[in-house]
Amino acid sequence: MIVVPALALCAAVVAARQSAPVPAPGQQPGVTFRAETNFVEVHAIVTDEKGAFVRGLTPADFEVYEDGRLQSPTVFSFVDLGVERPFTPSTAAAPIEPDVRATTRTFDGRIYILVLDDLHTSITRTNGVREIAKRFVDQYLGPADLAAVVYTSGRQEAGQELTNNRRLLKAAIDRFQGEKLPSAGAEKLAQHILSQEVEQSRVEEGQSIRSPEALQRAQVIRDPFDQQRALYARRSLDAIENVARWLADVQGRRKALLLFSEGFDYDIYQPFFVGRESDLIVTESREAIAAAQRANVNVYGIDPRGMSQFPEMIQIGATSDYPQLEYGRFQGQLKELLLAQESLMSLSDETGGLAIVNSGDLAGGLGRIVLDNSRYYLLGYYSDSSRWSRNRFMKIEVRLKRPGLRVRARTGYLPPDTRAIERAREADVKAGTSPALRAALNKPVPIGDLPFRAFAGALRSPDNKGQVLLAVEVDGSGLRFTEQNGRFAETVEVSIVAADARARVQGGDRQAFNLNLLPETRERVVQSGVRMVTQLPLPPGRYQIRIGAYEATGGLVGTLPYDIEVPDFVKTPFVMSSLFLTSSTASAVPTGSTEADWKGLLPAPPVATRVFSAAETLTWFVEVYDNSSDTAHAITMTGTIADARDGRTIVQARDSRTVQRRGQGHGFTTDYPLRDLKPGPYVLAVEAVSATGGHSARREILFDVK
Repeated sequence: MIVVPALALCAAVVAARQSAPVPAPGQQPGVTFRAETNFVEVHAIVTDEKGAFVRGLTPADFEVYEDGRLQSPTVFSFVDLGVERPFTPSTAAAPIEPDVRATTRTFDGRIYILVLDDLHTSITRTNGVREIAKRFVDQYLGPADLAAVVYTSGRQEAGQELTNNRRLLKAAIDRFQGEKLPSAGAEKLAQHILSQEVEQSRVEEGQSIRSPEALQRAQVIRDPFDQQRALYARRSLDAIENVARWLADVQGRRKALLLFSEGFDYDIYQPFFVGRESDLIVTESREAIAAAQRANVNVYGIDPRGMSQFPEMIQIGATSDYPQLEYGRFQGQLKELLLAQESLMSLSDETGGLAIVNSGDLAGGLGRIVLDNSRYYLLGYYSDSSRWSRNRFMKIEVRLKRPGLRVRARTGYLPPDTRAIERAREADVKAGTSPALRAALNKPVPIGDLPFRAFAGALRSPDNKGQVLLAVEVDGSGLRFTEQNGRFAETVEVSIVAADARARVQGGDRQAFNLNLLPETRERVVQSGVRMVTQLPLPPGRYQIRIGAYEATGGLVGTLPYDIEVPDFVKTPFVMSSLFLTSSTASAVPTGSTEADWKGLLPAPPVATRVFSAAETLTWFVEVYDNSSDTAHAITMTGTIADARDGRTIVQARDSRTVQRRGQGHGFTTDYPLRDLKPGPYVLAVEAVSATGGHSARREILFDVK
């Protein structure tokens, strides 16, 4: 069974039934979560006779039928998402990875799940899959989009949960390696060739026709990998089903599952041999498609071979004159190819996606996927659940009243089994976490009703392991307050859960701010917000930290994921901590923590903002750990602030320290008044260079002066 990361798999606590309003022109509909099981969402892509997308349609232009019955959509909107490009400073070759995550608005990007089918990709095409998948991330993943990487083989630690961090996504893609089994036809042919010597002993010398007994044995030649081939098909289908279930509660957006695969070389619909394995595969395929249809997840089957398979098929090394063994002929190889590609086309067609097979332009196909998920009409209606029955497919048909237009939409769905009990795994949050916040942390995409920002940085702990210092700043504009006897009361709760690459919870924290403020203090808090600072001891490894904030008066919730890597501060020869920032105004923000959390690092609490005024003084801290040599040598630290627009160096500071022994940590702190900086973006770069061994480390942060 393929297991989608535990934190993301948790089921959502549903909200009250509401009809979503039609967004104003130019306003994108926000992502919502399933309110009732009988709410059906349809995404319609409308094109003209030339294939160009058609804009400007209204609800009156559509008719939606379910099992032949005209429906009355209560939700209609037009989604039109542009492909934004992150800002690249003139001093950098690529965008600088932000070290602060913010949820200042409800998630309004695209959702992509890159399913790398290593079980059905030849090892010879490993680099090709890596290249095309990373190209998709580099060229098409916008700053507001989220993507995840899933392996069908179940290598959970190799994948990546939903994130917009391109570096982490590409690192997960680089761990891909094809494990496809040899062709079934080729294996049968090999079995035949190996048995030829035995057969020759039963044939008279010079006789060109095999005996009837030999022909009978040829008819029962079996694929020696048949059971393993069936297992691989089931595991890949299981991965698709789990991803669909994972995203089932997310509504308001198309959810694209990009299946990078050469297809299943096992007939998942009409298996030749009827038996237990065949029945299981047929069942798995139906369940995977049903889960995708029910969750409105669109599968895009992408064959990494493109057009390259045809030259391979004519390179035949051996042939057979047995009619039952076709692989030794072009016709037999073509039959296997079409069978594998048919699985990709069927999965795509039946879920409202597209199959990119036999294409010499895979990059163009990826662009088509992005367009599919950027421009479409969203229609939603409530189905009559009294007409549902177990395993009954509910057919959906979308019609257009305007002539000459074509529409592509989901063709139907299998209703959920309302009798089944959903056994959801909840995030392992700290005791006392409110039900609303616990439920929000279980959602697969961020929630931005309560805006806040978060920073997390890794450094070595006193016991020479690892720790993460977090700062969470909740905007005061999101606090609602209630007046009681001349004072203003509000409770702000922050909960944090850190899970490793295998989705095992390794740490967490919860803090609550019980505010009871005078009017003048309330005004200051509305302007400044509140901050929580905490430390999490975490061993070396990759983590996704789920951070949630909740204000009790208005019931607003915000959540976001923060991906971080904790280096091995002992075994790595030369390593630098994260770069921590604070400012001269940081102490003005009410902070729920103790000075011990940042004592010895900064003069004030670390901040989770990267926008400062010219009146502030910026302070940064970084620590370097040199494990490379026991010989005394120097470390030189250089801190530079450069204008991100033209690359001009504004200020540069150097410091040098002598390393006396292996493993020492050396902290560097620098202050810089911002009064001479004009409004705009700047890059803070800190680099450490060792005088021996050629070791160096570098950190960069993009910040703005207003």
